[in-house]
Amino acid sequence: MKKVSDSYAFKHRGLVGVACLFPLGIAVFFSSPLIAENTFIDFATDVLGWVCFGLYVTFRTWSTLYVGGRKDKELQTQGPYSITRNPLYFGSFCFALSVSFFLESISMGAAIVIAGIIYSRWVIATEEQVLQEIFGDTFLNYIKNTPRFIPRFSQYRSPDFLEVNLRALRTEAKRLWFAMALPIIIERIMYLRTAPWWPHWFILP
Repeated sequence: MKKVSDSYAFKHRGLVGVACLFPLGIAVFFSSPLIAENTFIDFATDVLGWVCFGLYVTFRTWSTLYVGGRKDKELQTQGPYSITRNPLYFGSFCFALSVSFFLESISMGAAIVIAGIIYSRWVIATEEQVLQEIFGDTFLNYIKNTPRFIPRFSQYRSPDFLEVNLRALRTEAKRLWFAMALPIIIERIMYLRTAPWWPHWFILP
């Protein structure tokens, strides 16, 4: 049986993020922050960063409970999958947005939005073609009423019982634990960027 993981777009989806964000990340690293420390805007961007990070943890864990270990075997249409067809990608998008807020970088935020559009048009669209081949009309009916990316909470529904794949959940938990280091790392990066001796080679919004 053909699987989503067999598709070229799925196997190389990480290259999109690297191509769009890594070079810019280096430029941001060697640029001066636009927002002064200990100001209201500095506080507000940190709050937004934590909100996005919380959404990342929530959607990744929530989605794994429903789809872990059975992505190509069962079509999930409830829980997080009742409000968006791609809650895992939405969670990852929130993670990327949290980076831009923690770095207080408009340029990084814009690049993340562009990368999200590319993912939607290339990676997600390709994966959905495979899912249509697997699940046929059931999938076509599902996509008619469920948004591809941005959640529509008004149509949330959930089952009375849910079988959880603990191995998949454990794998996702390990990924989330590594991600928890992000705010600490960025805090160190912001300290360097504000230091007068740090090389500020670029001027970026």
